[in-house]
Amino acid sequence: MKHLLKIALMMIAAITIGTSCNENRTKTTYSTFLTVVEGSWDIPYYLVFDDGTTATVENHKDWTPSFTEEWKELRYIVYYTETDLVEPGYDKVVNVVAYQPVSVSRLKNVTEEDFTGKDGLQEYTSELDILDGYFSPARNFMTLSITIPFSDTSIKHTVKLVRNLSQNSKYKEHYVQDDYLWLEAYHNANDDDRVLQASTHLCIKIDEEELGIGNLHTFYKGIKIIYPSYQNNGEVKVFTLEFAQH
Repeated sequence: MKHLLKIALMMIAAITIGTSCNENRTKTTYSTFLTVVEGSWDIPYYLVFDDGTTATVENHKDWTPSFTEEWKELRYIVYYTETDLVEPGYDKVVNVVAYQPVSVSRLKNVTEEDFTGKDGLQEYTSELDILDGYFSPARNFMTLSITIPFSDTSIKHTVKLVRNLSQNSKYKEHYVQDDYLWLEAYHNANDDDRVLQASTHLCIKIDEEELGIGNLHTFYKGIKIIYPSYQNNGEVKVFTLEFAQH
């Protein structure tokens, strides 16, 4: 996952929290993707690392994550230092130095009806490329590194990953009966021109019960995503994400 691990280069775009310069010089700053989960009155939020490690935030008053009624767990790239403090029920206590939000969406089942109307997936005809990705069972988030063509940063692009239950999928011939969860990626560029390329990250929440698929690591070897490749002039590609073997 070489693309996903080079997040230190993105520090320039991160939002920095005001901390002591002396503290930053004496302590190692780490960076990683993780999930920020809404807590309670005494611990307003806590961190869940992708390996399952949990942490509270000593300087939590300096940062209020953007929770909503729909999203009580959010994905961020977080830059942090570790402390020697102990919080019962958690693996460690950290101080957050900077953070960068990562786009999140939920994996949905779709049928023929989702390919109709002005906002239907039939309007998502633009290309993209999936560079890398991994799945964390800690909070069931899949993190993808993708590139999309664009020209105007003011135009909103939308990328959706879906589990297509329709028998008439345009990608039907690319499906193989194997032990993988097959998904389809769709990109709506809103008529933006294909002049430049932008790299970004996308995190997808996979709710096994809502999707009716059972435990991912029990029933599947990994995930396969079908998409039209920008680098290959629209040729259909399949990105394979292998689950870690236990």
